[in-house]
Amino acid sequence: MPSGTDFFNQLQAANSKLDTLNAQFSQLLTLTAYTTQALFQNAQQNDTIICILEKISKQTCELLNQSCLQTPLQKTIQTNTTALAELFAATHAEAALIRDREQALRNEIEKCCPPKPPEPCCHYETCPAPGPLPEPPPIIVTG
Repeated sequence: MPSGTDFFNQLQAANSKLDTLNAQFSQLLTLTAYTTQALFQNAQQNDTIICILEKISKQTCELLNQSCLQTPLQKTIQTNTTALAELFAATHAEAALIRDREQALRNEIEKCCPPKPPEPCCHYETCPAPGPLPEPPPIIVTG
């Protein structure tokens, strides 16, 4: 039959094992909280990615629409401008020479003082992005 001391020693050993389990359970709770935080961070990053992709998709569609409208118009303008330039040069040879000289002067001026480039029509707007995720908590392995 076990003595009171044996019973006390076994009780202390069990208590020690419970303390170890309690510490490990606490670590699991901490890691679970970190995992939840990491999943939330991932969801926020996915929202940012989706926002950027939606912007790209919208802009691509708008560019394609403009391309379909502008290309035939540019071809028509080129044909008409060429025809007008040829007619004008044939009927006003002196004016055509003056125009060519003036264009050469403009080219010289633009070498030293180029015209201001046009403002871009697209100004990128960033999507909200989450901050960096902190380091995970250290894992402590106990007995």
